[in-house]
Amino acid sequence: MRKDRQSWLPFVVTMALSACASSHSVMVGGHEQEISIPDEPDALIQMRRNGCPDQPCPVYSVAIFSDGHAVYDGRANVGVIGRRALKLRAADLSALVTTLDAMDFLDSPEQCCVCSDARPRSSVTLDYRPGTVGKTVIHDQRCERAPLAFSRLESQIDRATTADRLAALPVRNDIAARDARSPDR
Repeated sequence: MRKDRQSWLPFVVTMALSACASSHSVMVGGHEQEISIPDEPDALIQMRRNGCPDQPCPVYSVAIFSDGHAVYDGRANVGVIGRRALKLRAADLSALVTTLDAMDFLDSPEQCCVCSDARPRSSVTLDYRPGTVGKTVIHDQRCERAPLAFSRLESQIDRATTADRLAALPVRNDIAARDARSPDR
């Protein structure tokens, strides 16, 4: 009997590890307060996607430094959890700074892009620190009155740093197959 248990042990361990590797954390409801995304005070540009209280939205940050280096930090509901070092092309960093300047980011009110509606927010915190000045703006992605320039800037940051690829959850074939068979969809 002892020999039978030993032959099953590698199989059980392999199955348990593969199950862990394919799962992703999901933060919904009251759990969003449990995840804190730290500020990178030396970053030139920083974007923190803070998740949603009512559905599993991505929780991650991207900090971009003046030398073109960047740091991605995936926290929840993303394809890559943890910190990754990134490098921006000089043209992409220059384009981001040009976009920030063109939209007068430094003159935007901190709460410029947050609606007072009672619905749950999906907030993104944007920081820009050129030289000795700095500005933080909170943008609610669900606020229809927020200037479109902020959503475009966030997408530009994601693309320039490849955070969009790191944050994307992989497609689960078992769910895709079930959805394709479902007559409701």
